[in-house]
Amino acid sequence: MVGYYVKRTKTEDFQKLSVPISRDMWINVPNASDKELQQLAATYQLDSNIIYDVKDKQELSRVEFAKNDVYVFIRTPTLNTTGRVTTHPMLSIVHANNFFTISTKETLEPTVVAEYTRPTTTKQGTDLLLGVIASCVSEYEDALKHTERSIDDTGSRLRSREITNQDFIHFVVVEDNLTSCRMNLGGILAMLRRLKEANHGYLTNVQLESLEDIALHIEQLLGAVESYVGRVESIRNAYGTVANNSLNQRMQTLTVLTVMIALPNLFYGMYGMNVSGLPFHDQPWAYLFVVILSLGITFLIYTIAKRLRIF
Repeated sequence: MVGYYVKRTKTEDFQKLSVPISRDMWINVPNASDKELQQLAATYQLDSNIIYDVKDKQELSRVEFAKNDVYVFIRTPTLNTTGRVTTHPMLSIVHANNFFTISTKETLEPTVVAEYTRPTTTKQGTDLLLGVIASCVSEYEDALKHTERSIDDTGSRLRSREITNQDFIHFVVVEDNLTSCRMNLGGILAMLRRLKEANHGYLTNVQLESLEDIALHIEQLLGAVESYVGRVESIRNAYGTVANNSLNQRMQTLTVLTVMIALPNLFYGMYGMNVSGLPFHDQPWAYLFVVILSLGITFLIYTIAKRLRIF
């Protein structure tokens, strides 16, 4: 449903209008339908070829200039209940008279964008655009913080050896999230550079400084992504080393236990045969001798294993 917002002074909040006014509005269109896109293009003389690109689920971040309008595509992130980050394209338009945000999914609400925009009004479409971009980058930052907590939690369980195979299955989701964030943040950064290089007088010096601040923030997040990727790889390697070491220790223990069981059976087997010629076979204390000998050999193997720290 199309929402119309206005902010006439820098100190007041965004107000939602029941009916649109002639100009200086923020027109927010979440879950946009074909009919709404068609009406927007016809009513406000927008480039229909560009705005219909918002329906492309694979649309990447980019900037387009048409007439006196600026069309900016950004992929916005959403963190679902399974912890997976999904992204979808959102189109922001700096029009001569109004500012637009359009998406076939959810958009960034003006009340959320207001937290990342310096005091402005709906007359300043470029300021609103920078606020939308900053809000989107902040959404990626929140997603990365959630991913960092998942990595920290898995790393903590590794130290206590409580890590499970499910944690490594979850690592696949974590790595997908990191890959998605890295790709889309890189796309936004490239779009900002394009916006700066192709600036046709849309941006003032103050706005250019804000754009540089956003770009710096993205570069910092990209650095954090690389750090998280390294930590995931480190945890996986550490667990592999621990698992191999534990397996080696178990194999050593099983080997010693096998020897402890096998050697006594050697004497039991010999003296259990119904043949003559075995030492002390005709002595009444032979059975006790075999038992004591077996226990002695078992204790000797156990002592050697303890000294070798196998147990």
